[in-house]
Amino acid sequence: MKITPGIAEIVGIYIGDGHIFREKNKFQIGFTGNPLTDVELFEKITELIKKEWGKDVKFKVRANGLRMAFRSKEISSFLIKGLRLPYGKGKGERVTIPEDIAKNWNLAKYTIRGIMDTDGTIFISKKPRVERYPTIEITTTSPILASQLREILMNNGFRVGNIRKSISKSSKLPAYRVPLYGKENVRKWLNEIGFSNKYKLERAKSYIQ
Repeated sequence: MKITPGIAEIVGIYIGDGHIFREKNKFQIGFTGNPLTDVELFEKITELIKKEWGKDVKFKVRANGLRMAFRSKEISSFLIKGLRLPYGKGKGERVTIPEDIAKNWNLAKYTIRGIMDTDGTIFISKKPRVERYPTIEITTTSPILASQLREILMNNGFRVGNIRKSISKSSKLPAYRVPLYGKENVRKWLNEIGFSNKYKLERAKSYIQ
């Protein structure tokens, strides 16, 4: 199965908010999201799955969250064996960008878009002499993924801050934050990577006006 930009973006979304559940010889691929901010993103996911894999998939709001799931042994095998993506318990802290994607910027930028759309935030803070200082930040529990993201982005002209490690009371796992500061980074992100999450896209645009 050839890796297209569309599949690369699905991989990024899977890295952020996806899962593969296996019961005996049956595989289920699923995604979860926020019904307040991720509806347009889920519409994009359904379009990508239809275009790349020919499957009609619908999403629902359940337990105050967006849920999407479909079964395919072939696609699951491609993700697990072909791309070596982890699944099941501990997926979050073990996941990395597949090598065939990471070494190709024309694919990696779509995977990074998918990760940002799910596990990223964009916000403003006050700095000395700067009222609206925008920051793009991706948070992951995978230290290898955090290092990968920083290296790929820096190799492609982004100014990336040092990775910050933090531990919250609500999680036993440390989180690794990859920050990009300032309007120039936001403009470059919009021009070269973009967003499929409309909520985050509109925030990014508003912060550089």
